[in-house]
Amino acid sequence: MANLACLLKILPTGRQGRKFLVSGSDLDIFGPSAVLLKKHGINYYKNHNPSHIKKFKPDMVVIGNAMSRGNPSLEYILNKRVPYCSMPEIIKTELLFGRKPIVITGTSGKTTTTALLTWILHKTGLKPTALVGGIMNNFNSGFVSGNSRYVVVEGDEYNSSFYDASPKFMHYQPYIGLINNIQADHLDIYGNIENILSAFKKFVNIIPSSGSLILNKGNRYTPNLIKSSRAKVTTFGKGGNIEAKNIRYHENGLSFDVKNGSGPFLGNISTNLLGGHNVENILAAITVSLELKIPFKKINQAMASFKGVKRRLEIIHQKDNTIIIDDFAHNPDKVLASLSALRSHFPKHKIVAIFEPRTGSSRRKFFQDAYPLSFKPADVVYIAEPYKKHALDKKETFSSWQLVKDLNKQGTEAYTLKTADDILKSINKRLPSILAQPTIIIVMTSGDFDGIHQKLIDLFP
Repeated sequence: MANLACLLKILPTGRQGRKFLVSGSDLDIFGPSAVLLKKHGINYYKNHNPSHIKKFKPDMVVIGNAMSRGNPSLEYILNKRVPYCSMPEIIKTELLFGRKPIVITGTSGKTTTTALLTWILHKTGLKPTALVGGIMNNFNSGFVSGNSRYVVVEGDEYNSSFYDASPKFMHYQPYIGLINNIQADHLDIYGNIENILSAFKKFVNIIPSSGSLILNKGNRYTPNLIKSSRAKVTTFGKGGNIEAKNIRYHENGLSFDVKNGSGPFLGNISTNLLGGHNVENILAAITVSLELKIPFKKINQAMASFKGVKRRLEIIHQKDNTIIIDDFAHNPDKVLASLSALRSHFPKHKIVAIFEPRTGSSRRKFFQDAYPLSFKPADVVYIAEPYKKHALDKKETFSSWQLVKDLNKQGTEAYTLKTADDILKSINKRLPSILAQPTIIIVMTSGDFDGIHQKLIDLFP
């Protein structure tokens, strides 16, 4: 939402020919979002007192999907008949109208793929507008304002608003639609994988026959999606139209050759991104770029200068043999992908994983039995208690203790501690052994986890 606010603020004009004056409110704004809002001069309030709306007198209120009935500002908006819309609705009306949206979806890999494609289009002179669910290091923001017909949008599968349970991506009118993968996620909303697949089939169904559908050949649900498409279908990944060969992992990134189906090799890609999952993300961005007739040589040149996305296996501190990494992983597939990436690139390092169950799905029991395998690449694991555990039904709450028990049973050294400070105290006691060998400490959380990142850095000045 912060990225959208900033993008609207810098637009020359909206559809009605007027510039946007933007303000807002939230209970918890931290890190890069707070920095962006300050940079662009957007004042906001740290509570939901209706007096802010009354004073600001907005022409339109954009309601985030975390807002529900009973919220004092929302009740004021409804009672006073203040015009409102959802986040995807204003994106549709103000950013996508009359343009060719390129919508990047999938239950993981969206942010990196969207950021990479945005950078390729930017570097090759196509001047895209873009909105990404993270901070792109090349732009130091999650948005780009361009003047071409192309808009690159990260298409989230989460619900749109309190009054609209449809996925956000259903509002984005894709001309080119990409589905990187489909996995079990957001089960607090969808309930099961069948409902998730159904949502993506609906997305496929709104891509025009004159457009393009880009799919991950390696995902088990791709054949179902191909059957649903009336648009041209192109695949990437093993056995796909665009695939990687001779993948090589090293501490500074990875490299691989790109092959065009049964045709010739297009060339070699070298990047500082980590992990096999990023091979898929890169192939996805390459496939869309080729669909837009961008020469592979120019794609490759852009790739070489891509700096990644904050909080996606982001190295935030490195001192001697110790590396601290910030990562957004939360469901079992993403945790496994991140830890496997580190094991592939740093085979001689000890990996210490710190995990905070914070999302709607991870705080509940949906993935209780799946997590033990996800943490297998790690040497030591710390599991915090679920975020705002007291607000959950005890019967449905994820058990950190049970996960630690299961991890110990499979031979993984694991501990559960209540707070970030408790975990830091335990790590502080381990400092001599940590400093004695190459070690990676990775923090996996979708929030700030009580400022644990900076506190960890302070342990290794």
